[in-house]
Amino acid sequence: MKKMKKLALALVCAMLVCVLGGCAMSFDAAAYTKALLDNSYKNDPTAFVDMKIGTAEEAAALYEQGLDAEMAAIVTGSGMELTEEQEVVYRELFADILAGVKYTVGEAEKQEDNSYVVTVTYEQLNVFGPAMEAYVARITALTEEWMTAALTGGTTPSEDEMMDAIIMELATCLEESLATATYDEPATTTIRIELNDRVYAPNQDDLANLEMVLFDLDAMEEFE
Repeated sequence: MKKMKKLALALVCAMLVCVLGGCAMSFDAAAYTKALLDNSYKNDPTAFVDMKIGTAEEAAALYEQGLDAEMAAIVTGSGMELTEEQEVVYRELFADILAGVKYTVGEAEKQEDNSYVVTVTYEQLNVFGPAMEAYVARITALTEEWMTAALTGGTTPSEDEMMDAIIMELATCLEESLATATYDEPATTTIRIELNDRVYAPNQDDLANLEMVLFDLDAMEEFE
């Protein structure tokens, strides 16, 4: 469970076609960036559709792709096999976590090559570190409880029941951590909106970096 998949998988497909000499002169890179982020994190496609970046259906599909990436990185990547009911729980949970991010899209500076550098101010959401700390403590306690029961002739859960308990304990810890999550002081990063073949699109590495700084993903490394 090393790191969340970069959200660029969802965002890079959202391109605003803009022909030089046509709409390029009126292209609003800051508004474009905010529209992409709002759709992918907040599940708010309003500006995405209004700016004609894509249709409402395409916006919804991109958002779902982002959730798929998070599910694959955090859940599937950890080796857990979820039931359909558990998938629903985790999917709703990750949607809440994504919606909890704080960012403000600032000015866009046009470059000589007609690309833009957009400044984004963010406050890192501290949710994964506290959740994993609580999770490790609770799973340790559960394991000791099961071992004691086994050694003393008590009733112990089946392997499937143990796995279900472990999976749902992680969800509980994430939910509780999100409910009391704190944010770091504001900091800034940049996203390049590049022009390739007369098409504007966000730089994938910059989107991946934004994903990393929006959450306390580094705090999870000690639990690997």
